[in-house]
Amino acid sequence: MIKVEKLEIAKFNPHQIQHDKRTKIMNIKIQNLLEQAKQQARTSEISESSITFASRAYSDANEAENSFSYLKRKLFHIKSWNAESLLTSFELFDKDGKPSGRESAAVGDFIRLSLIGSGKDDWVKIIKITEEPDEAIVTVKPSRDPTENQPDKDATSHFFTSDSTNNFCLGKNRETISFYVIGLNEKTNTNETVNFIETVRNTAVSNIGSYLGIQKGEWKTFCENFLETKKNEK
Repeated sequence: MIKVEKLEIAKFNPHQIQHDKRTKIMNIKIQNLLEQAKQQARTSEISESSITFASRAYSDANEAENSFSYLKRKLFHIKSWNAESLLTSFELFDKDGKPSGRESAAVGDFIRLSLIGSGKDDWVKIIKITEEPDEAIVTVKPSRDPTENQPDKDATSHFFTSDSTNNFCLGKNRETISFYVIGLNEKTNTNETVNFIETVRNTAVSNIGSYLGIQKGEWKTFCENFLETKKNEK
């Protein structure tokens, strides 16, 4: 059994999130993020939130546990994300802005995102990694370009502002594993840019895309591919 769904937070049904609480009560931190997104959608007029998720059910708890361990390693191995996205490539850099060959990401690392046709690379910084027995989360926020010789630490090399965060959430509840992409405080970056051209570019990209350079329509595919649901169908 496979469940794949994309939810636009502006149309988020409170009954859906209540049902999600009952079925995934173990994933406390993920549920807190979902609540933040729902609350922000109700109260904020200057920023947006987004939720996309996919779920996959396994035949028994042991199979789910083994798959969760494998998917958790994939979540922390940023380079493996390239197989899940059709439009964006990902590359991990360390805190000094040098390409990282590590298998697992760490807090303080940077991720370079290259979106086809966007005109420039975007950058995010890993600000938090959560690893619990039943959930794992990687939280990032837009950042400067760490590879510049004299980087402007006040500039944000991304089409969303540095107030934005994105959370890649993997959760297990009994025989079901779910993968969420939860964006919070998504505001177009028009003030933290280097020049006017970049400001115009950021406005255009944010209008056709969602967080991290993947178009909104592609997030569903990203979540589905991450859980390898197509392999399960064969």
